[in-house]
Amino acid sequence: MEARVVPQDEESGLLPRRPSSAAPRFPPPPDVWATVDGPLGLPLEEAEGHARRFFLWGFACLPFLWAINCCYFWPILRSPAASSPATFAPIRPYIVRSAIGFTIFSLVLITWATTFIVGGERLFGPVWNDLVMYNVADKLGISGFMG
Repeated sequence: MEARVVPQDEESGLLPRRPSSAAPRFPPPPDVWATVDGPLGLPLEEAEGHARRFFLWGFACLPFLWAINCCYFWPILRSPAASSPATFAPIRPYIVRSAIGFTIFSLVLITWATTFIVGGERLFGPVWNDLVMYNVADKLGISGFMG
């Protein structure tokens, strides 16, 4: 029995067909996006307002909004200022300041926590008993239901 040779060309349907028109079906996506959501994220017109609100609300004792701002607008924060598109120019200061603010907040929080964890009673002396939270419940008499 002879092996049958099947022509592999466009006419036989074994190769993908080339599009008939030279224009692509969909417009090409932009090279960069302002948010991590890409094309599903905010339009550039709304992005500046959101970045500004997250930055300002971070000062209202909500510094984790600065972290969210940095994460959400990560493409802007990651790209160098010289090579980022001109459309990112009004958004970039809010994102960079949010990153600086969250870094300072994190350092202060870690320093404060480390001071209490490492120092403890040796560092604070007899005042330590007034500072720790488990003694506050005993002082207020609300620990009786615990056992």
